[in-house]
Amino acid sequence: MPVSSEHVGELLPEYAESGLRPAGPVEEHLASCAACSSQLGAYRTLLGSLEALRAVEVDPPDGYLDRTLRTVRMASFTAKIPSLLELRRVSTRALARAPRAGYALASLGGAAVGATAIALVWWRQARRAAVA
Repeated sequence: MPVSSEHVGELLPEYAESGLRPAGPVEEHLASCAACSSQLGAYRTLLGSLEALRAVEVDPPDGYLDRTLRTVRMASFTAKIPSLLELRRVSTRALARAPRAGYALASLGGAAVGATAIALVWWRQARRAAVA
């Protein structure tokens, strides 16, 4: 049963990925339709380009984080992002009211920092393994 170019067009991103598939109506259509074959080639080229980018590792320029944070603070939702000074004031007041809360906050903060560090190490190892 023949399939339409519209139906095949919806399947092209999946067909662009490498791998063997049993011959069927979609493959027959691709063999006979130059437009769909060309579109499939474009998808495959795009996937190849994206795959090549996995090996590219770019370090951010010096001061990038500071400039980004400054830009975010200057955005319209500035009031929603407290400054470091405001955070220190709030935490000092909270600790004065409940000293044990400081230990809990420190524990949670340490856990968050540790989890982030582990995630970064795993991410970096995965990138290196993908490149190799």
